Amino acid sequence: MYRAQQPNTMMNSTMTATSFQSPPIFKLQSIRPQQHRLPPQQQQLIGSIWATPTRKKDLVLKPVQATLGPNSTGGRGGSSLSDVIQEFYSFLNDKDSKRLEELIAPDCTIEDNAYYKPLDIKTSQTYFRRLMDVMGKNVKFAIDEVSQGVEPTLAVMWHLEWNGKTIPFTKGCSFYICSGKVAPLVIRKVHIFQESPVKPCKYSLEILKTVTRLFDAFPNIAEGFLNNPEGAMQPFVRLYKYFVEPFIVPFIAYYTHFWTYLAKLLTVVLNMLYRTIKW
Repeated sequence: MYRAQQPNTMMNSTMTATSFQSPPIFKLQSIRPQQHRLPPQQQQLIGSIWATPTRKKDLVLKPVQATLGPNSTGGRGGSSLSDVIQEFYSFLNDKDSKRLEELIAPDCTIEDNAYYKPLDIKTSQTYFRRLMDVMGKNVKFAIDEVSQGVEPTLAVMWHLEWNGKTIPFTKGCSFYICSGKVAPLVIRKVHIFQESPVKPCKYSLEILKTVTRLFDAFPNIAEGFLNNPEGAMQPFVRLYKYFVEPFIVPFIAYYTHFWTYLAKLLTVVLNMLYRTIKW
């Protein structure tokens, strides 16, 4: 009886050893077949990142180089999305408010990260006119890259230049949603993300860590702040208006006059020394 059971025991031990040595058959190749990947030469370069297009058309970005030039206004007849954006920035640079309004829908809304809330329709209509006024004659928009996504949307990387020279801290990214079913194409919604002049660098993660800890420690206050961030800032605005502004403005005025008088005094002293040495 013992010898008859020995082969089964050996077989079980062999199967056990084999099962531990062989990995389970759960490979990525069975989920994502190799034949769906494209060769490197057919991949698309989006910005500085290599990306393999997927089978869904709504996830594919189509990079389109669009550098503004003096004659880049183009025509409106059958304009593509990239042509509309080139015309938009060209009209901004030329301060052509009349033609710019033709590209903007009457109900166009703007979401700028410089504001706490999206701009309403009335404010959006005057936003670009104010922008052209503050740009002056020498400041121009320069488009770095235009990427087309799900129609009719476009993403634009841009920066500002003064007489052809890049102005620091003026880079930005804007997302445009146009009217896909109405001809001609017009801009219905704009998302604007501007570069911040404050660069926390490595401390940005430390700031985020501190904020998350405060939110976790005071969840009720955090929810109130996130639900109405503009209202949460009002006490600080009032504090500045009533306790800081009445003192800081006279101080700055006095400080400016002080250095003006000091400069005049130094000028008089230097003139006296120059005349004394010359005499």
